Amino acid sequence: MRRVALVALIALSFAPVARAGCGVTESALAGRAPLTVTFTAQCASASYAWDFGDGATAIGQSVQHVFAAGSFHTTLTSDAGTDMTGPVTSVSLTLTAPKRARYGQWVALSATVVPRLPVTLGGRSFVHGKLRVRVLSPRPWTAVADGVTATAAATVVPTLTLATRGATFVGSAVRVIATLHPADAGTVVAPHAVDTRTPHVAHVTATTHPAPGWAGVSQTLAVSVLAPDLEPGSRGPSVLALEQRLIAIHYAVQVDGVFGDDDTEAVYAFQKIEGLPRTGLVTRTFWQRLLVARTPAARYAGNHVEVDKTRQVLFVVRAGKVALVVATSTGATGNTPLGVWHVYRKVAGYDWVLYYPSYFLRGFAIHGYPDVPPYPASHGCARIPMWVATTVYGLIPDGSTVYVYA
Repeated sequence: MRRVALVALIALSFAPVARAGCGVTESALAGRAPLTVTFTAQCASASYAWDFGDGATAIGQSVQHVFAAGSFHTTLTSDAGTDMTGPVTSVSLTLTAPKRARYGQWVALSATVVPRLPVTLGGRSFVHGKLRVRVLSPRPWTAVADGVTATAAATVVPTLTLATRGATFVGSAVRVIATLHPADAGTVVAPHAVDTRTPHVAHVTATTHPAPGWAGVSQTLAVSVLAPDLEPGSRGPSVLALEQRLIAIHYAVQVDGVFGDDDTEAVYAFQKIEGLPRTGLVTRTFWQRLLVARTPAARYAGNHVEVDKTRQVLFVVRAGKVALVVATSTGATGNTPLGVWHVYRKVAGYDWVLYYPSYFLRGFAIHGYPDVPPYPASHGCARIPMWVATTVYGLIPDGSTVYVYA
C-alpha cells in the first residue's frame, strides 16, 4: 500500500503544470472608428507579445493600438501562455439624406456601417442600408449601430400658396392671401392687395424669411385686372384674358388681344350655352360666369359633330368630349334637318357662296359664311364664321357623323 502511494506521488511531481493565462484588461471593447484601445497584461512575465488581429503587433505589458473600422480579436503571448481578448468592435457608421426635401415627402435614408451590424432609427431597422422616412421637420435623423450614432438632415421646403379674394375688376378691392404650411417654417412677406387702378396683368409675389432648417420659398401669381366692359374694338390685357379663358374651355377664338369678329362670335357662343342675353358684349356678369364656367358637355359618344339648333352652337366632339365650340346659325325657317347624317361631299374652297362646305344631306352643309348672327338666319345650312371654317373643315373628314338636334 505504501509502495503504491509513493509511485503516485512521484508521478504527480513530474506531471505538466496547467496554466491559467495572464489575464488582460481593455480600456474599451467597442466604439466609434478609429477606436483607440489600451491593453494591459495582468501577470508578471519576461516578455509580452501582442497581435491585434489587423496585421499590427506590439511588445510590452501595457500597449495602445488604434483600430480602423472592423471587428478584431487581440492575442497576448506571455510566460503564462496565450490569452485572446475580444472582440474589439470599431464601428464606422454614416447616414446620408437628400439635401432638400418637400414638407410631407417620403425620402430614403442610406446607412453605411462597418463591420456589418444592425442599424436602427427610432426603433425601425434599415434593410439593405435603406429606410424610408417622412419629412415633417428639419430636425436631424439619428441612426444607431452598437451604441455608435450618426446623424443627417435635409433642408425642408414648405408649401407656400398664393391666392386672391375679390372680383379682379378695375376699381375693385382685391386682397392677397399668402399661406405657409407649416406655419412655423418662416415669416411670409407679401403685398396686402392687388393694384386695380388700371387694366393690366399684376404679378403678385410672396416670399418667406425661413426659420432655421427650412428653405426659403417664393410664389408668384399672375392676376388679370379686368376692364368690366368690353366691346368690338376693345384691346389690351383684358381682351387677351377673355380670349385665353375662352380658349381654355374650348371656344373657338383667336388670341390676339383685339376684340374682333372672332371675339364677338365666341362671346355669342358662350352666351348661348350659358343662357345669357345674346348681345356679343362682355359685362361684369359675363365675366363672373366665364371665370367659373366649364367646357360644355357633348350629347353623344365617339368622334363626330353636333349641331344644336336650340342653342345655335356647333360642337366638334372627340372621344365623347367637346374639343371645339363654334357659333352657328341654322335655317331661318327651322328647316335644318334633324337627325343623324354623314358627310358625303367636301369642297376645299368656295362652292357657290358656301366657303369650305362639308355636305351631310342633299344641299345641307356646314360651311363658312360672312354673316353668322346669334339666331337662325340661313337657308338651311349650319353657318360658321369664315375665320374658323377651314379649321372645322379639316376636323370633319368624309364619312363623319353629324348629329342635328333641337
